[in-house]
Amino acid sequence: MSMPCEERVRVSIHLSRKLYDEMISHSRHSLPNEACGILIQEASFSSTHELHIHTFIPLPNHAAHPTQQFVIHPIDMIPYLTDQRRTIVGIFHSHPTAVSTPSAEDLATLWHTIPTHWILSLQHEDKPDLQVYSLKKTTTTAYHKLSFVIGQ
Repeated sequence: MSMPCEERVRVSIHLSRKLYDEMISHSRHSLPNEACGILIQEASFSSTHELHIHTFIPLPNHAAHPTQQFVIHPIDMIPYLTDQRRTIVGIFHSHPTAVSTPSAEDLATLWHTIPTHWILSLQHEDKPDLQVYSLKKTTTTAYHKLSFVIGQ
């Protein structure tokens, strides 16, 4: 059983209002399926305690059951994994009818090496709830919520 991690990671995350709105729009457009994508930071920005999200890249959901899960095909990520100017710093997906807490399937993901995991709940469509997590693989997968700032 996975439990929230008690250890607090002090990371400052910055996201523009424009990117936040793009994530919500992509998620709503993908309904009733889960939306997914990646978040990018310029590679020249290197701070272990600060992330500045510069770009949101919507990606297709290749899951067999896209209303219940998301699958990002690695081939869709190759252009971003090989780009020396940009770094993938977040995996994004939506929960169309569930809360924005990582599911058991989310915790079993192989994406745990990506620094942040963003989950947008559209359970209450008029009040989208975006949460950011850091996943750490151990004998069980632990998670804890991170804070972020939406700027202008």
